[in-house]
Amino acid sequence: MALAIDLTGLGTFMPIFAFLLVFTITYALLAKTKVLGEQKFVHIFVSFCISIVFVISANAIEYVKVITPFFAAFIVSLLFILLIIGLIKGDIGEFFKTKGFTWFVVIILIIIFVFAALFVFAPIINQYMAGPKQFLLQPQILGVIILVGLTAFTAWLLTRGSK
Repeated sequence: MALAIDLTGLGTFMPIFAFLLVFTITYALLAKTKVLGEQKFVHIFVSFCISIVFVISANAIEYVKVITPFFAAFIVSLLFILLIIGLIKGDIGEFFKTKGFTWFVVIILIIIFVFAALFVFAPIINQYMAGPKQFLLQPQILGVIILVGLTAFTAWLLTRGSK
């Protein structure tokens, strides 16, 4: 007799899993690319801040929930395909050197990210697509436009004499 294990309670911990996933990936990317220098404290602090934003935003957590299974399925499928290619050709290294393979993987990942974003953020995007006039006259958008305008004007005032 087979026993069924109920793991639906793990969904309660999804914000924690999303935080850890985003923190780990962000830290790894910052440490690898050294975009912000080589100080580990800066990498950890920025990764922590980005992860906190993901935990605070319900839509960001939903995005991580939607994208993670597709990403994992793609990676597992890719590993199986590479295993088959390795068995047939004997050397996977030659297959990795082909330029088309790299672009194929990048394009598939971008498609996964875009479709997941469209699925999760479609209700938010649709409320801003009523028309250009309604879009620009919303208080949030109008405030951003005024703030950007003031920032540009202030930057121009501060730098007009220096060259």
